[in-house]
Amino acid sequence: MKTGQHEWIVFHRVRFSEPIDGNNNPFPGPKLAESWRFYPASPVNSDGMRTNISEEWGGFGIYSSHRDAEEVFESPEDHLSFLGDTVEAYHALVVPYSHRGKVNWRGTVKEDSSFITAPADPGGVLAVFTSAGYDNPGPDDLPRIANFLREVDNVQEYYGTLPDNIRRAVFSGAGVDAHDGITVSIWRSDAAMMQAAYKPGHHRDQMDYQHEKGHFDRSSFTRARIVSSKGAWDGGDPVLEIG
Repeated sequence: MKTGQHEWIVFHRVRFSEPIDGNNNPFPGPKLAESWRFYPASPVNSDGMRTNISEEWGGFGIYSSHRDAEEVFESPEDHLSFLGDTVEAYHALVVPYSHRGKVNWRGTVKEDSSFITAPADPGGVLAVFTSAGYDNPGPDDLPRIANFLREVDNVQEYYGTLPDNIRRAVFSGAGVDAHDGITVSIWRSDAAMMQAAYKPGHHRDQMDYQHEKGHFDRSSFTRARIVSSKGAWDGGDPVLEIG
């Protein structure tokens, strides 16, 4: 990779006509992607764990080449065979510009290096990706995992009350391919995201809980800009809704 060249993300969110069981059953990704993470947005069941069954799925491919990323973005149906079974699909070409933390999105846990980020913020609509994971979890970890999953959903509900949070979702990966899941949120402004995430509110409460007691063993956040988007997510393109 040339010095100074950053990586690219192509994000996809789809809805199928019927729920798809993702348990140990990942969808194949584009051959051009260096890494592919794509998961269901599933509810929790009676034991507090994700069912991994949902009609809503989402995630991304990571690309070192702008040309490869743009090819997948421009013609996703040529690279994602399952798109023919969807009733709604949204795609975004995304530039990561800030990344911190530990996450298993590339087959092993990496710290502060899962993305080669842009050297400067390119500007544009803000998308934030976060993750959380566990190191060799056992039965004793199940209560805190269940508590975390419940609070993740509560944070999503909280974000949904905010007029400047345009879209949000949690895509869980542990039961699909044993990698860390992805949360995604799209914001009307950077200031709105900072207010929601770090000022008093449900997300800040959970950050404080993590610091004091511990929801998880590792986490990451990635801030990125949507360069291009197309399709529909819950009826419309969130970028166009921002204006």
